[in-house]
Amino acid sequence: MIGGVLAGRYQLVDHIEEGRFGDFWKAKDQKTGSTVAVKLLKPEMFSDPEAFKRFEREAQLLSEFRHPNLLRVLDHGRTPTDVPWVITEYIQGRMLSEDISDLALSVNEVTYVGAQIAAVLYAAHREGIVHRGINPEAIFLCEAYGDKHHVKVLDFGLAHLDEIYGGEQLTQVGQRLGNVEYMAPEYIEHFVLNAKTDMYALGILLFEMLCGQPPFVGRKRDVMMKQVHDVPYKASELCEQKVPPWLDALIAALLEKDPDKRPENLLVVGKALIARRFPLD
Repeated sequence: MIGGVLAGRYQLVDHIEEGRFGDFWKAKDQKTGSTVAVKLLKPEMFSDPEAFKRFEREAQLLSEFRHPNLLRVLDHGRTPTDVPWVITEYIQGRMLSEDISDLALSVNEVTYVGAQIAAVLYAAHREGIVHRGINPEAIFLCEAYGDKHHVKVLDFGLAHLDEIYGGEQLTQVGQRLGNVEYMAPEYIEHFVLNAKTDMYALGILLFEMLCGQPPFVGRKRDVMMKQVHDVPYKASELCEQKVPPWLDALIAALLEKDPDKRPENLLVVGKALIARRFPLD
């Protein structure tokens, strides 16, 4: 693959990593001379029609939806052998999943990262897009705009779309997609999927950034039962650094079992993280 040219323009330079549906490559845009990233559908996915649809739908969605905290799609298409590809901006940094405890994020850094995630998810929700896959593997921290914790949210391959994008749902009835450690109770019990399920996942992620692991871990079925029935410890009870009461309260609100008891939307959550107080009024 290295040295090959995609679409007569993008020369593959090096393999970067594997993603959920595709392999990522570093490439040179021979037209502009710039470095870009290429995402190619994994070979093992070639026989999966749903994987094809999700891969191409993500490319179309992200080419139309722009945000500073979103990985920017520059081009997309198919090879002569019908393999879908996506060209994105090339960024350097590290995944939040690269042992989240090693990052040793301070409370201020956690709130800064969390506010950026809240901002891009709120923008997505306004466009009728529910991410559904928020977890450390979907968050990339890079150096940009003068800071080293600029967030890029990745992996919209599991996204749930409403009628704004045509509403075609690829998930089979009775099928849950995503990581159970970040799965909202209403999705586990009733397959309810909306902005509040992303909000719950952000609450889990804030907890994990502070404590080094999600509030519920273990076997898949056990974690699902805990998500539905158990009240998690406060982050301040498990975190080695001092967690302010307002952040404890915000995380607890995000992790309410009843979605109606969670904050109104992620704009409110982002404002609380920026202001470093909750509730705001």
